[in-house]
Amino acid sequence: MEQVPENPNIAIQKAEEHYRSSSESYTTESAESHLAYYRDKHPQNYRTLLEYYSN
Repeated sequence: MEQVPENPNIAIQKAEEHYRSSSESYTTESAESHLAYYRDKHPQNYRTLLEYYSN
């Protein structure tokens, strides 16, 4: 996983929209969940969503 800045400058609405749109094109050809895929491929957005929903 790549390094993610401590305070990503991504709005929560933009991160949520991106997550939803990426799930529409995600295919479940492997056992990997969309969330795991998203965490690895879009770490800044993932961290934004994680911080928002963990508070």
